[in-house]
Amino acid sequence: MQQPTAQPVTTPAPAKPFPGTYVLYRDADRYLTGHPDHTQVCRVVAGSHGFPDRATLQILATGEIVHSAPIAYLRELDPAELMHDIDTAPLDALGDGRLMTAAGAWLATRRRQSAGSPAVLPAVRD
Repeated sequence: MQQPTAQPVTTPAPAKPFPGTYVLYRDADRYLTGHPDHTQVCRVVAGSHGFPDRATLQILATGEIVHSAPIAYLRELDPAELMHDIDTAPLDALGDGRLMTAAGAWLATRRRQSAGSPAVLPAVRD
């Protein structure tokens, strides 16, 4: 009986992202050589002229431009995932029974998480 041969797993190349799209970019050379900063959050600045499988990126943390990044090493960030913490912020974040706006709830939740204590927002003036 013949042994089945292993088939390589292939991932189809992603579609070229539009300028303004947020992506994760993995620098394959840095990844394969063990550098810790091999994956960055970037914004697509433009396509690479004449190269349909490449894009120009800006690394958000540093502002550095990555020219001719292969789109095979880009993964588009899902807006729903980026907005999840805002979408799920409790509207009663102050804990006193009053409901607040979604933006206020998100700010109160963030403040509580960063300070380790209950959020106290300034009183509203009439």
